[in-house]
Amino acid sequence: MQKFKLLLVEDDPLLGEALQEALTTNGYHVRWSDCAASALEAISDESFDLLLQDVKLPDADGLDVLQTVLSHEPSCKALVMTGQATIEMAVRAMKLGAFDFITKPFDVNLLMLKLERVLDYQSLEKQIKVLSSEDPVRKPFIITRSPAMRSLIDTIAVVAASEVSLLLQGEIGTGKKLLVDTIHGMSRRNSGPLVRVHCASIPESILEEELFGIEKGTTSGAERGKPGFLEAVYGGTLHLDGVDELPLNLQATLAAALEEMACCRVGGTCMRKLDFRLICSTAQDIKTMVYDGLFRKDLFYRVNVVTLNVPSLRERRDDIPLLSAHFVNKFAKNEQTRVQLSPELLDRLMLLPWPGNIRELANLIERLTLLYPGQTLREHHLPAQAKTNLDMGDMFERIQVGMPLKDAVKHFEMRYIQRVLDSLAGQKGQAAELLGLSRKVLWEKLKRG
Repeated sequence: MQKFKLLLVEDDPLLGEALQEALTTNGYHVRWSDCAASALEAISDESFDLLLQDVKLPDADGLDVLQTVLSHEPSCKALVMTGQATIEMAVRAMKLGAFDFITKPFDVNLLMLKLERVLDYQSLEKQIKVLSSEDPVRKPFIITRSPAMRSLIDTIAVVAASEVSLLLQGEIGTGKKLLVDTIHGMSRRNSGPLVRVHCASIPESILEEELFGIEKGTTSGAERGKPGFLEAVYGGTLHLDGVDELPLNLQATLAAALEEMACCRVGGTCMRKLDFRLICSTAQDIKTMVYDGLFRKDLFYRVNVVTLNVPSLRERRDDIPLLSAHFVNKFAKNEQTRVQLSPELLDRLMLLPWPGNIRELANLIERLTLLYPGQTLREHHLPAQAKTNLDMGDMFERIQVGMPLKDAVKHFEMRYIQRVLDSLAGQKGQAAELLGLSRKVLWEKLKRG
């Protein structure tokens, strides 16, 4: 186990000694300073991963010490300790760059939990730094630690090297485009072109010409003729984004072209050979569209050799902190504008429904970076809709009209507790803190069911 170096700044000898012993027992390498002068001497001697500091010190302003330490050691994360009467100082400390605060007196287990969350965030930052060093044009990277996404990536690794047609199904904003880029990059066709056709964005009146090309002299504007996307992608990968938007008549023409791997330009008679790997993506259930007569069965079987179901962000909540840290880095113009995400903000992000998925999360982080450059973001920085939208509608699905109020309240309470637990991967300590309950009370509620 890695030993993290922690600088403890606490002038109370009894509390300082107790904290040093508890922290050492929990695997931290601790240097204890009982005053500002000693703390400043410590940071001149060595570097630290963490700073645990009281905001009231006998020989200097604790906030000045905090600012000096963080300026000297930018990668160090600070957790400040404060009494009830100095909460305002804790808020000021976070504006100066402290990651979180804890109010005295506190339970040692709560302190350890908060320190673990700080270290988790540091780990995210390091992972993002490694990932961001990759060239996303030449080598796309997928940010995930979610079992659902890891399973999908394993499948992609198997099918990428083949020539089979793929159908990616997933909600809007789930990252299907990035997955297509990844598949193309891992395929034998990666030296050829990747041509992406946004089916919904091309007017239906010219869609056939864009896909299949137009023969010379067919119209006044086609004196030289023009190849379509199916010809232009020769030797590469064709991505039909929103394949469900293709009109039925063009679906028939496309199905025939895929059958023969050849097509005629509009107005022509010469069959031209095609050579590409087809990847289609959609936010719709294509099988249902086939059943409803909205998508041709012959084309469905051509594009659906292997279906890859892309999970929504709600199905991969473990990735929300990691993706958030990635977008923080992406949208920061420089280190001065780079925002920090507080634990309370990350907790809230983990609970939101994200109908727009990763795209919605990216937009939110970009907005917050623009509005609050360089600040530590907390829950009150969120737009009003995000602060209230907890996707709780399905919690009422089993509450029947006529159920006694106490039973309905109990049902809702248990459903909400379970939702919070699910979002935190079953971590009861974190769930209790987020719910404002003691661990004992939470355990009793779970036991009663």
